[in-house]
Amino acid sequence: MLICVLAAVVAQSSAARVPRLSAYSGTGTWISIYDSAAWRNPEFVVARLRARHIHTLYLQTSNDRQRAAIRRPAGVGRFLDAAHAAGIRVVGWYLPSFTDNRRDLSRIVAGATFLSANGQRFDSFALDVESTKIRSIRLRTRRAVQLAAAVRQALPKPYVLGAITIDPVGARYWPRYPFRQLARQVDVFLPMAYFTARTSGPQKVAAYSRANVQRVRTLAGDPSYPVHPIGGDARHATIAELRAFLSAAASANALGVSIWEYGGTSPTQWTLLARS
Repeated sequence: MLICVLAAVVAQSSAARVPRLSAYSGTGTWISIYDSAAWRNPEFVVARLRARHIHTLYLQTSNDRQRAAIRRPAGVGRFLDAAHAAGIRVVGWYLPSFTDNRRDLSRIVAGATFLSANGQRFDSFALDVESTKIRSIRLRTRRAVQLAAAVRQALPKPYVLGAITIDPVGARYWPRYPFRQLARQVDVFLPMAYFTARTSGPQKVAAYSRANVQRVRTLAGDPSYPVHPIGGDARHATIAELRAFLSAAASANALGVSIWEYGGTSPTQWTLLARS
């Protein structure tokens, strides 16, 4: 019943702008609900991103621990209005826990259909599939796949949906991660290829980053599956390592690339991202 109701609401609220896979191409940056400085002045942030030639802003709407489906609705609206006016795409994302798929579904659809005061909405939406609140791997996997399928059913058919995933080369906390099952429901994978937590040095970073893109595609069962790797924590990434990550992503034909996150990115790192 809930899915039917949500589907009707989404169908009625679908506007002329149809999200496209291109939202995940080019270079991007991430803002979580916890970056208070960024949320205080969305217009300043967007102006900075435009000057740095950033293609896409990945903006968190909420997570399972928040009371509201949209943590900062006024701020989300301001980001959407400013970014689209500047020619920057915006992808929303939400972190579900899989402990209550009904609530997570409602919140994800609320984010995907959010409309700003000026009529702007997200160019796409992504599910952050990483929570370990459910300790049973089997149950966690089943809930994650079920949620992705419910979101796909609730959103209009052309809607482009992403999944932020583990890094299969380095992550050990989710064995048998359901890449292939999720690939049937989403259109692009964004592996958290945080090289700053896995290895060090340009050569090792390049090998790790390239292997992640290749491994995701292998596990998805499609050698050309769209992949947008998210690089390491900008605060701990050397310039040489970041350059190696960007080069590896390009050589692996990644759809796009980004690093975590906006608040920790240095001027030199912004310059490298702009050139990639």
